[in-house]
Amino acid sequence: MGSTVRSCFFKCLLGSHAPIKLIHNVETIIGRSKLTNIKDQTCSRQQLSLKANCEECSVEVKQLGVNTSGLNGFALKRNVEYKVEHGSRIEILLNNYIHVIEFDPPPENYEEPKLSNKRKLEEEEETPRKRKSVKMESDEGKAGKPAVDNVWEDIDKGELYVFTSKGVKPSHKIAAFDMDGTLIKTKSGKVHPVDTNDWQIAFPTVQKKLKEHVEDNYKLVILSNQAPIGNGRVKIEDFKKKIENIVTKLDVPFQVYIATGKGFYRKPTTGMWKVLSEKKNGDLKINMAESFYCGDAAGRLANWAPGKKKDHSMADKLMAENLNLKFFTPEQFFLGHSIANVPMAKPDFNPKELGDAPFNDNLIGKEKEILVLVGFPGSGKSFLAKHIEKESGYNYATVCRDVLGSWQKCAAEASKLLERGKSVIVDSTNPDKESRGRWLSLAKEKKVGCRCAKMTTTIAHAKHNNKFRELMKVNHIPVNDIVYHTYKNKYEEPSVSEGFKEVIDVPFSPRFEDKESEEVYRMHLLEK
Repeated sequence: MGSTVRSCFFKCLLGSHAPIKLIHNVETIIGRSKLTNIKDQTCSRQQLSLKANCEECSVEVKQLGVNTSGLNGFALKRNVEYKVEHGSRIEILLNNYIHVIEFDPPPENYEEPKLSNKRKLEEEEETPRKRKSVKMESDEGKAGKPAVDNVWEDIDKGELYVFTSKGVKPSHKIAAFDMDGTLIKTKSGKVHPVDTNDWQIAFPTVQKKLKEHVEDNYKLVILSNQAPIGNGRVKIEDFKKKIENIVTKLDVPFQVYIATGKGFYRKPTTGMWKVLSEKKNGDLKINMAESFYCGDAAGRLANWAPGKKKDHSMADKLMAENLNLKFFTPEQFFLGHSIANVPMAKPDFNPKELGDAPFNDNLIGKEKEILVLVGFPGSGKSFLAKHIEKESGYNYATVCRDVLGSWQKCAAEASKLLERGKSVIVDSTNPDKESRGRWLSLAKEKKVGCRCAKMTTTIAHAKHNNKFRELMKVNHIPVNDIVYHTYKNKYEEPSVSEGFKEVIDVPFSPRFEDKESEEVYRMHLLEK
């Protein structure tokens, strides 16, 4: 008889997707994708590497992603190889998205667990999602069980902290609030608190209004950006005590979300709400039409009320817009003020209004040339260069200062490419006549034409693109405001008078790997 032909499968215990077949001795990459139905931004597209050995009935597992994966409940170390067997449980993110390795047929020496243990394991995996959903269906109209105690959790190594106070109940209706300047203000009168005790209730009606909403079966939530924790200026243990004291003073149950980093949890992006809606609301679907968000970062201009300073940002209002959620300012919600005549700023760039621009065939020249790109960091130069390379059948090749390190190295590489018959795209910011003049001189020396492609992307749009790259963890050099302002100060409008044969204006036209990426891009990502 011939040897048994075995197959290996990576099966989701909750059945969220079809089993993924692991081909013998071939690396399979698992992560955020349509294959796994995982949309969680904290899960990398390349989170795990799996390589099955169907002869030995083993699988080599390696964590590639930044955030921690798990094996049988234990955390994996990044880029360390683990060998696992039939029946091993793999958590794509630690304690989440639990899968099992299964060989078919199982190895000869494998003993099937007793039925009672297997059932218990499956029931553990069904809780809370499957069993809670059954209970919620049978208790139609009820808000779910209240939390029995105060609980703190940290998510993504402290990028997000969640505090659930005793008495919090899941609900279809969410009343969400910013904290500083909305529920509380400083005692000292300073913009930023001097310490974790520098706070008082912001308006005399706060407690009354909150209690009314609890009685109306709303779940009360705080969504707060707290960068000082992330950068170490405030200790998390001190801040936890502050939160507990505030919730005690307000005398109503609250679930509090504290974003400490610069990633997807920080407003105006919607990571905190995503955790609330997908993981922290007892499997109850939130009714967005009945829910709302209240915050003071609304983009109100100076003197929106007599003597009032302008708002420090518009992060609260923009987050509400990203979620399509009803929005109130604190004065509007707690004091009943109208905002009909309150002057509010609008963001300099609205990603929802950005249309698609077709590729300009004129960017590809008929003769060998140097094409100099001009534009802010994040304006789309690298994307355009790749597009030109592809559309030209790779008759164009790119030299990039971010890759090669200096314009001298770029010039040396460009010379080699021209000698091989290629046209050259110069991918760097080239803001002024001096930086562009080097390429005009090289073109003259090599007896080839030189044109300029100017990105029309605004500074606000470029900053949005840069933030998008950060959120999607694209491998790119981070860009701060100093770099943008240096470019802006140096910038001189390119013109044919410098020696270019032509200057072409190029609008930014985004392209996306998937629908999820486009959804993130179309959000407001900047706070101002």
